[in-house]
Amino acid sequence: MTASAPISPATRLEELWKRIGGILEGEGPLLTRVAEAALLATGAREATLYLRDKGSWIRAGEKLSGAVEPEEIPDPLPDGVLVREGILWLPLAAEGEVHGILRLLEIPAGEAPEHAPLLAFLLGSLVGAHRLSRLVRDAEFELKARLLELESLYDLGLSLGGQLDLSALADEVLFRSISLTDAGKGTLVLLEDSGSVLLERSVGGEVLAAADVAGWTLPEGGVVNNAAATVPTAGMKLAACEKCLAVAISVTGRRLGVLAVADKESRDGRVLDFTATDARLLSLFANQAAAAIETARLHREAIEKERIERELELAATIQQQLLPKDLPEVPGVEVAARNLPTRQVGGDYYDFFPLSGGVLGFLVADVSGKGVPAALLVSTVHAAVHLQIDEAKTIAELVSRIDRHLQRYAATRKFLTLFFGLLEPETGRLRYVSAGHNPALLRRATGSIEPVRATGVPLGMFSSATWKEATLTMERGDLLCVYTDGVTEALNAAEEEFGLERLSGLLELGNKDSPDEICRNVFAEVSAFAKDVPQYDDQTLLVVRRKA
Repeated sequence: MTASAPISPATRLEELWKRIGGILEGEGPLLTRVAEAALLATGAREATLYLRDKGSWIRAGEKLSGAVEPEEIPDPLPDGVLVREGILWLPLAAEGEVHGILRLLEIPAGEAPEHAPLLAFLLGSLVGAHRLSRLVRDAEFELKARLLELESLYDLGLSLGGQLDLSALADEVLFRSISLTDAGKGTLVLLEDSGSVLLERSVGGEVLAAADVAGWTLPEGGVVNNAAATVPTAGMKLAACEKCLAVAISVTGRRLGVLAVADKESRDGRVLDFTATDARLLSLFANQAAAAIETARLHREAIEKERIERELELAATIQQQLLPKDLPEVPGVEVAARNLPTRQVGGDYYDFFPLSGGVLGFLVADVSGKGVPAALLVSTVHAAVHLQIDEAKTIAELVSRIDRHLQRYAATRKFLTLFFGLLEPETGRLRYVSAGHNPALLRRATGSIEPVRATGVPLGMFSSATWKEATLTMERGDLLCVYTDGVTEALNAAEEEFGLERLSGLLELGNKDSPDEICRNVFAEVSAFAKDVPQYDDQTLLVVRRKA
């Protein structure tokens, strides 16, 4: 700023006081009037005002300009008024802090006027007050901006919180993140707990490849890369984009995925830099999105779990229908049976077949494995037995037919053990095949226990297997107990098995008990033996006694 004609010192001083008053009361840019006051007070030809701004200097005039080269400012700053090479430097300080410095050219007589320190003090107070006012305005603006951000995030949170469909939620998160940052495109990748990709969405173009996300780690707060076209982002090369911002989506230390936006757009079509504010805002939004995504994911898992439970309940109902609803009443014979699956459905199966001539057929089968696969094979066994029992001439032939049926139609390659017996109540003759099954226990009326050994291998193991039919005689009062290994192999806390000896002891003690009482006692003893140890295998017990 350049002065007009020379003015006398007295006039300058008088004008100074007037100008100071005008500065306080007038209109127009304050810093411009400060420089004008300095010209009037010192008689200098030109005045330039420099202000401190975040650790550097900027030149002030009608408009604030860019940073000033360091050599333009005296270093170190003078404690008071400084005249150097015809230039007057007035440090503008207030309350012990330097807020700016005035540079005055071509002062009269080349010396600082006597009132220069007072002038520096007065102008310093004004500049300090101006700076404080600007800081307050900036703080108010920042506060309002933060409030707007919080309101925006709150609204977004409400919008996301009501969405439980994971796919629709992912779309909304991506669209809103792009809108929030003015980005031109974006990609959202969600991960399973195993690290595999659960879901991927892109808008405007792919920013990152989903296959690379599993091994990609991002620092807290995200990564701003305004040179993404040439520099990898956090070590990973992204798809074609100039500038990008990427944040992690996580809850309680567990990563759910990555959200990346790219190429922030301006109104004139330029691609703008992403800022720290953008990163903070998107990171806060990602936290809200993570909570909504986790809620939607848990909701989906709950629905899936509920669906599976309903299907298991249906499967359990169906499997219970495979077991006899009522025990057969055959003259001269008492029967009882009991089944306790490990899960809702199991791999044990028993059945009774009242045949012509008063003959009673009975079956106990134990499929390898547990749960739904074993239950499916049980249903196949049930169908095969009922289809083939009228066609087979011997028990061995029946077992062979069942085996061929399983190997042809069973979906799972599992094997099963099986005990099939035919009892003639009048004679006590028992014909049976034990296909790899646990030895049945024959308790004689005298109280002695005899094991009934297997007569062949389990079904489903060998395509050319054969089975031998054996015969024994049950005297009146004799009792046959057929069981699955879930009974004898039940474990207690000491990892001790219930065992065949304990089962035999219960049969000896229950010499006068009915078959139904024996079943109840055995299951009660097994449960008491195992106590709090979870049941490991399906348990089935079938008891047949020839009446005395």
